[in-house]
Amino acid sequence: MLDINILKKLANIYVLIVEDDEMTSYALKQSLIMHCRRVDVANNGMSGFEMFEKNRHDVVIADINLPEMNGLEMVAAMHTIAPHLPVIIITSYDNSENIAESIHQRAYSYLRKPIQIDDLQTTLLMATKDICDRQINLKYDYTYDIEHKFLIKSGKTIPLTKSEKNLLHLLMVNINQIIDYVTIENYVWKEKSMSIQSLRMCVKKIRNKTYPEIIENISGYGYRVISS
Repeated sequence: MLDINILKKLANIYVLIVEDDEMTSYALKQSLIMHCRRVDVANNGMSGFEMFEKNRHDVVIADINLPEMNGLEMVAAMHTIAPHLPVIIITSYDNSENIAESIHQRAYSYLRKPIQIDDLQTTLLMATKDICDRQINLKYDYTYDIEHKFLIKSGKTIPLTKSEKNLLHLLMVNINQIIDYVTIENYVWKEKSMSIQSLRMCVKKIRNKTYPEIIENISGYGYRVISS
């Protein structure tokens, strides 16, 4: 069994499992749901693709032999809208043709059934390493993508103005640290002067678009964001 502290790295990850065998999909979900931000399950290739198109999961775990649309066709369709999506293929049939096609579809890894939970969790950690490093987990299913400066809820990006985006990014890259008014003014407003009222209004708008406690006010000094 993997160390629980290592598995905490999966806390920001949104997983989609596409598997038509109910016992297998249940076992896979139960092995991940305690560690990942969220785990969805689809039982055929078409519903798997539609679920991914709607929610934009961070990683997909898929069987090859699926009804309605096979797993490799589904992966190819997913990669047309998310070319760098990491995919872990699982199958009972590890013949040369399936392996070759998995490579062609840029699958991250290929696991043979019955799946060993440690192997799956290790592969998932490796497949999502870049995501783990660039995302911050917040309350109420919100995450922050540091690389792209996106605030996300359930796979959907929250629209922010330029000032809101800059302020939130400054606080996020300094997570759990208090950022003073002068630093905020220099980073967010740059050469323009900042009034306390305009800063408060910017914070209020971010809270209105998310949740009230996302940004904490340190009276007379500045603001900070606390990780969940």
